[in-house]
Amino acid sequence: MHEPPLSLIGLIRTLTAPSTLPHLAGFLAVVIALYLAVGSTEGLVPEVAAVFVGMGLTYAGIAMLAEHAMVRKWVVSEGGRVTWKLFGVLIAPLAAGVMISGAVLMLIEAAGLRSIFPMILAALFVAWSIGQGRSFRSAVVRWPTPALQADARQPPGAVAAALRLFLTGLLLLVVLVTQGALAGTSVLSSSVGLFDVLLDQLALAAGLAALLVVGEFLTAEGRRACGQDRWTSRMFSRWHVVALAFSAWHLGTAWRHMTSEQPQVATAIEEIFLMTITVVMAVWSMTSRTRGSDLGLVRRSNALFWGLAFGYAYAGSVAMLSTVVQGVSLVLSIGHVVVAITLLAMLRTTGPALAARHATALDHAAIGQRVEARIAEKAETEENTTDELALPPPAEPEPHDEVPVAASEAQDETSEDEDVIELLD
Repeated sequence: MHEPPLSLIGLIRTLTAPSTLPHLAGFLAVVIALYLAVGSTEGLVPEVAAVFVGMGLTYAGIAMLAEHAMVRKWVVSEGGRVTWKLFGVLIAPLAAGVMISGAVLMLIEAAGLRSIFPMILAALFVAWSIGQGRSFRSAVVRWPTPALQADARQPPGAVAAALRLFLTGLLLLVVLVTQGALAGTSVLSSSVGLFDVLLDQLALAAGLAALLVVGEFLTAEGRRACGQDRWTSRMFSRWHVVALAFSAWHLGTAWRHMTSEQPQVATAIEEIFLMTITVVMAVWSMTSRTRGSDLGLVRRSNALFWGLAFGYAYAGSVAMLSTVVQGVSLVLSIGHVVVAITLLAMLRTTGPALAARHATALDHAAIGQRVEARIAEKAETEENTTDELALPPPAEPEPHDEVPVAASEAQDETSEDEDVIELLD
């Protein structure tokens, strides 16, 4: 029995389902506690890194075993009192996480990697940055095709292009204003002056204008590949706008970190928001019905646990960056630049990939329709044959009812029978 397709909205509802919601609360509590611990006690950095890795491995294991009845009994709240719902399902994951974290720490100590391991975890931030860009592209390319037949159209004209440019420019303006407001918080700490912030924002505005032009060149081939079909044209246009907006946000964040010193609270909030988007998109790109991934790792029963496993790994990387790496702003800037470059590089390949996948989906739908039509035709033929066999044979006339037939008429009937036999032969 195949599971129904897991849409993006369905995935978000699954991640926030009441039966597993305590795990999200537990995740936030553990992450905040680890952040406070590593910030207040520098000597606990390796232990905190081991806990992040251990909890991530724990939830990855739960995700792989989530369909077993015994595991679900311990980690999914399907009834009971409110207190049990809030705390009962966290006992098994926290206990397993403590044991696995202890094992990880023992391996680190035995291998002599106590001082290096936090740096390794921090370096994973770059991998997460690349994965964030790829997850957006995968989510778009694997978006379910709603139509079963091609919806041919003329390539978008000047009006559609002008509308797309207007929407893109509007979003870039929103990014510019928001980044300017965040950069203005550095004035409160007297790290830079207001005039310097304005000059930095003017430079960012010029960079975003150049980004708009670069986006048009990078998407030219994709627009041609998707322009012949209405659905692919709309889908790629939306991806174009969203990808440029996210690239602009990451470039603006990198520029802000390089030109001013941001409060840690603002940086933490921004990184948590980006972490949430990264986790959701990473889980979405791994689902078996997104559509086209053959991994089949993520389903409704384990989507939240995969998301928490990714969340612990990502949060651990950011925590290590903020504590053990000198010049964390520069490192975060590099990570944001990597995300932006990844998105821009994929602007060139997303259009042809989307058009090819859509064409394949239409071919499969056409084959399915032909097979269904043949099956229906065969069933109808068999039904007609059965009805003909079920009819009673015609009654023979009584001897006294026989009527003499003229020789000419008998000859005509014989001729007609021979013609029918030849036709059947």
